[in-house]
Amino acid sequence: MDRRSLTAVLCGCAALLLLRSSTLPRNVLNWDVFGYYLYLPATFIHHDIGLQDHAWLDDVMKQYDPSATLYQLVDGPDGNRVIKYSAGMAVLYAPFFLVAQGAAHLFGFPADGFSPPYQYILAFGCLLYAILGLFVLRKVLLNYFSDSWTALLLLLVVLGTNFLQLTAWDGTLLTHTPLFLLYAVLLRTTILWHEQPRLRTALLLGATAGMITLVRPSEGLCLLIPLFWLPKGEHGWKRKWVLLRTHLTQIAAAAAAFILAASPQLFYWHAVTGQWIFYSYVNPGEGFDFLPPHTIDFLYSYRKGWLLYTPLMLFALAGIPVLWRERRECFWAITLFLLADLWVVSAWSTWWYAGGSFSSRSLVPAYTVLAIPLGFFLRAAWRNAFWRWPIGTLTAFFVLLNLFQTWQWQARILPKDRITQAYYWAIFGRTGMPAGAENLLMVERSPATEERFKNEAHYAVRELCRYNFDDRPDGSFHFTSEVPWTPGPDIAFADLTKKDHAWLRASALLWVGDSLPAEPTPVMVMTFHHNGQPYQYRTRGWAIPPGTRNAWVQLSMDYLTPEVRSPQDNLKVYVWNEHGGSWRVDNLVVQVWERKP
Repeated sequence: MDRRSLTAVLCGCAALLLLRSSTLPRNVLNWDVFGYYLYLPATFIHHDIGLQDHAWLDDVMKQYDPSATLYQLVDGPDGNRVIKYSAGMAVLYAPFFLVAQGAAHLFGFPADGFSPPYQYILAFGCLLYAILGLFVLRKVLLNYFSDSWTALLLLLVVLGTNFLQLTAWDGTLLTHTPLFLLYAVLLRTTILWHEQPRLRTALLLGATAGMITLVRPSEGLCLLIPLFWLPKGEHGWKRKWVLLRTHLTQIAAAAAAFILAASPQLFYWHAVTGQWIFYSYVNPGEGFDFLPPHTIDFLYSYRKGWLLYTPLMLFALAGIPVLWRERRECFWAITLFLLADLWVVSAWSTWWYAGGSFSSRSLVPAYTVLAIPLGFFLRAAWRNAFWRWPIGTLTAFFVLLNLFQTWQWQARILPKDRITQAYYWAIFGRTGMPAGAENLLMVERSPATEERFKNEAHYAVRELCRYNFDDRPDGSFHFTSEVPWTPGPDIAFADLTKKDHAWLRASALLWVGDSLPAEPTPVMVMTFHHNGQPYQYRTRGWAIPPGTRNAWVQLSMDYLTPEVRSPQDNLKVYVWNEHGGSWRVDNLVVQVWERKP
């Protein structure tokens, strides 16, 4: 009986439950999770899937503070607001949401979707997905390894990777926890179908792939796994073709199951926008940069480099050539999937995304796949007397390093995503942050829309431009209906600064005459553009002191440059008289503050 691997799974489950319980979930339905989850209260509590009633959502924002802004929503046609994220996580949350709904009524909590029963039940419910994922992964690994090797590999996945941090703490409700289970099921059904094709296996395989795609559309790459998996033995490609030809009904059933599982997103889009396909990632500051992707940074960056913070996976990658020698039936599927997956996740322009995760969270679901070449590499090294102890020692070191750095992360010695090379080595192996180390971090960026520049002593200032309007009548700029904008700088980031960021401070004077116009004041606008589309768009209007007449009133506005998508993205600063009125401004000045060496 396979007792060691089962014991390893149970130990991993106990560790996850213990660590999750050590930091009880209080406000876990926030940030991205808030966007994943919003489908459920909008549909079942407020009956407002188009989010047209702003009142209840405003109340949630005020009472529970799930995020600084409603970035999770984008504007759709006909006044509806569209949830940016796909509906897969809402489907997976739904059983726990319904239990929490009943618990809230039973124990006297507000049945609003966000009170404590929802927070607790959803957090531990999603942990159940990870636990089930370990049980299924055990079944997958036993196809290739002995019970002892399977036990070791399961412990390595739990203790030697960022699966531990992401599942037990910051990412329990993120997509990667249930995706870990779904990928394990996909592998299991793929193996079973190629060994003995059955209709029920084909249906489960198709539905699992469809659910993975519904959770994260980019994970549709998972189809590469069953498509390129081969039957065991010689002439794999030829036997695969025969297998497909002789089981067309099952293939059609799998395809139908895939479409059915992925279809809720299409119905949601159609219900809210009238369109079957709606692209919700409309922020021009982020998107895919496929040619070239940011692969080197994604893998090795001190900021969030996957292989830097999860070096155990180097052995998994090294095991792919071993697959070619020993188990060629899974070589093509695993290799093509991993190459495509790495390309896609590293092509996202903000490749370092996800402040709430240690290492790179986007590859955690793929650990179910990577566990196979990891096992083949370690087993091959163990059989070689020369490599046995060096590889074994390194493996132990990588596990200990992962556990220690996970602790550093929880202790906030390793911050979320501001890490630089200098900071990394300043805190390496330390249980506390050395004095002055914080100054080695990248600039801290606030999620708030209004920014305040406070650290002037560490920056050098220069004037970017000044508009005195001395060439105009009475030496000031008069807005007209034809020209409601002042002139202003329009400069590429590469020409603005050679640093990774700069602070900007813009100021201008507004004339207040004998009486105040009925229209609101103009606003200062500071924004960047990518291919002509604005992002990190910020405005600020004048606050006119009561009783002010026949006087100039100054406005000053601070702005931290974004992490630009391209060095050629351009900054624009101007004053906009959006609502009309007889306003005039003078002395528009823009300063650039760059960090001192």
